[in-house]
Amino acid sequence: MTRITPDAEEISEIYIDETSQTKHRYLIIGGLIIHSIQREALEAALYEARLPELPAMELGWTKVSAFKLDAYKRFVDVFFDNFQKFEPLEHHLLVVDTHKLDHRRHNGGSREVGFNKEVYQLCDKFARLYSKPLFHVYPDSRTTRSDPEELRLILNRGRAKKYDAREWPFRRIHFRQSHEWQCLQLVDLLIGATAYKINGHDLKPDASPAKTSLSNHIMQRAGIRDPMRDTAMSGKFTIWHRRLQ
Repeated sequence: MTRITPDAEEISEIYIDETSQTKHRYLIIGGLIIHSIQREALEAALYEARLPELPAMELGWTKVSAFKLDAYKRFVDVFFDNFQKFEPLEHHLLVVDTHKLDHRRHNGGSREVGFNKEVYQLCDKFARLYSKPLFHVYPDSRTTRSDPEELRLILNRGRAKKYDAREWPFRRIHFRQSHEWQCLQLVDLLIGATAYKINGHDLKPDASPAKTSLSNHIMQRAGIRDPMRDTAMSGKFTIWHRRLQ
């Protein structure tokens, strides 16, 4: 059976990024959802918020400094201040305690397989929360031997087993370069700020005042008092601590 190409109004885009998989205890994977027809306007609003301090460089958590702090706060405030203009414009992240991962037992000894399982869980959560749109998923580009098409097929088969009424809700999974997309840079900042708290970097003697300030700003705007606790499943900014068996 031939599938009909959906209209742009039927598509929501999901931008996904993750924190370091090896350096810190807690791995965080986050995703931002926006309607496809609204993404261009969102990208423009995010870029405008960077000016005049940051007209060219890629924004990223590792680059946060006192000199750039005001621009970074304006940038993330676009996400928090435009709920009605861009709807949905929401961010969902999951937290994985890497000390509890047993790749040898559950993932054939492959860290990559374990990571892809968590990306699957996050994408499936989007499908559960947003029952009407079809999805184009854009993870930040990374070095991997995994084929995004394989993940797309597994996601769609999983949704079919759960009686999802949509035919192939995940229509596209393509890597994108973060330096070309403001949405990916936004996700990097939101997960970076959360990881900074969860991994306890803000409590260290050499903690960056700028990163601490931006992390506090994002947590306050998100209404997150304790990022070590789960939020509600749905909302503007949610945290899900995965319970690994």
